[in-house]
Amino acid sequence: MTEPSDFPADFVQRLTAAQSALYAFICGLMGGLEQSQDVLQDTNVKLWKRSAEYDASRPFLPWAYSFARWEVMAWRKKQQRSRLVLDDDLVARVASHFEASLPQAERELAALEGCLARLPERQRALLEARYGQGETVRAVARRLGQPENALAALLYRVRKGLHDCITATLMQEKLP
Repeated sequence: MTEPSDFPADFVQRLTAAQSALYAFICGLMGGLEQSQDVLQDTNVKLWKRSAEYDASRPFLPWAYSFARWEVMAWRKKQQRSRLVLDDDLVARVASHFEASLPQAERELAALEGCLARLPERQRALLEARYGQGETVRAVARRLGQPENALAALLYRVRKGLHDCITATLMQEKLP
């Protein structure tokens, strides 16, 4: 069996970065959130096992989405007797919609990454604490010794600035 340390760091990074997109894709195909985590875990296991087949010169998400789609289909097969399971045609249409929106999502993600890189270190650290680590505004404010409302206002301004930066970046891409 392959040990986790045997996996290329690039693959691990791509798989980790893709988790929220895969989860959203799976939730969209399943029409709900309850068993989506289980299907995501099954998808991750398949991706780990087939990691040697991944061509790093190609985009990761389309490759991962194909595994997720098969895992959703396997889950659906197990659940056939349930009336809450979406039919095959609807699953295929939802999957096609996600896959068609992938290039735009990749552009948006690249714009976000570029805009985050331009933020001052303190603002990036605040975003990481709040959204990356899931700390509450109250906990971050206490840790930094700042008033909670002042920190909330700062986070709002940073998010607004990121939004404006992403919008401007995407608009520049559309210009000839």
